[in-house]
Amino acid sequence: MKNRFFLRLGADAPDEVTAYQSLRAAVQGYRDTATELARYGQSLEGSIHLAPSRGAVAEYPDFVLSLGPRGGVRVEGA
Repeated sequence: MKNRFFLRLGADAPDEVTAYQSLRAAVQGYRDTATELARYGQSLEGSIHLAPSRGAVAEYPDFVLSLGPRGGVRVEGA
């Protein structure tokens, strides 16, 4: 079965992750939410987990996301 990209925002529970078909789409989903919160002075970290299904999402992420100082998204391998 093909792995999907599951985006977890902040302290979301593992069953609250959002599935995406590509890394680029997952990063864009994070960017949309993080930039909206940044307008109000809040910050948000996210993580991307590779798994074939929502039930198989591991506790530890494959990528960690954060918003950079100029609005870009930092994607760091974990």
